[in-house]
Amino acid sequence: MTSSPNGARRRRPVLVPVASALAVVGIGVTAALGGFKEAPEKPPPTVSPGDVIDQGRYHTQFIKAIDTTEKGDFGTDKRYLELVLKVTNMGKETASVGVMPDPGKYSPFGSFAGSLLRTRPEIKTKYGPEVSVLSLGVESHQLQPGITTTVVVKYEIEPTATAPPEISLDVGSFVYEQLGLMNQGYDWMLAGAYKDDKGPFEPEVATRITLPVRKESS
Repeated sequence: MTSSPNGARRRRPVLVPVASALAVVGIGVTAALGGFKEAPEKPPPTVSPGDVIDQGRYHTQFIKAIDTTEKGDFGTDKRYLELVLKVTNMGKETASVGVMPDPGKYSPFGSFAGSLLRTRPEIKTKYGPEVSVLSLGVESHQLQPGITTTVVVKYEIEPTATAPPEISLDVGSFVYEQLGLMNQGYDWMLAGAYKDDKGPFEPEVATRITLPVRKESS
């Protein structure tokens, strides 16, 4: 369920039983001894590579993750960890594929790439990953409505780096809702809530997927 920006979800406290010898003392002692703690977060549902994920505005398939080397300028090689996706824009308007967010810096007005919330392990690069759309051999940054296209997320890594055996991604979803109490317009926004009714914005993890990383020639 999506919370409004002014209604952050609160986790329900769970009573932790204390020893029977203390139970007769009463609730006051239980509270004083720290007998309450928050319930653990329920893990998000997981999907397999190739499954279609309904993100609201997009239907997405995570096809593969590859470790590949490409020929660069002046005879140099560049090595990449690439995530290959199939994305269908289910909306009625063209959308920008956008950029992946920095961990912890999320916006409800995110693009498609803004819904790729985090990776495990975190792949660190100087400028972040490149995200592009490939359609009929042409590279762009636009997702046309009703069309399924290939989206590639490329992390440049050091030639001598050891690629992880697998990579997991937390994926968000989008909801079509009113922009604000004073704004009668509607738009697609990333599902989530503002922490403590203020900020920062915390997106909901709709799905988690793990892809094996395979070595592949360019």
